[in-house]
Amino acid sequence: MFRKRKEVTFKEVFWGSAFLIMIYFLFQQFHWIKLIGALFVLLVVIPTVYYFSNGHSFKAISFENKTYFAGVSAFFILLTTVLIILITVLISAFAPHLL
Repeated sequence: MFRKRKEVTFKEVFWGSAFLIMIYFLFQQFHWIKLIGALFVLLVVIPTVYYFSNGHSFKAISFENKTYFAGVSAFFILLTTVLIILITVLISAFAPHLL
């Protein structure tokens, strides 16, 4: 009668994200800025969002408070987008021969 809530572990989130990033690179022209951005998202943003949305823990998320999770996720997605754009603009402004 009652279904158990789906719990998502950090390992599932990390490897699922890594798989999606690999698929993303299959359809993109390879460039080192895209690689740095993808590594930043995979190694910094995803663990940080998981940690803050899970009550400062890396235990499994049970999705009890979906609005808080959505708010934290949206904040870090916006922050990551702004940082990647800023890094790209700074690199293209100060080091055009590297691009």
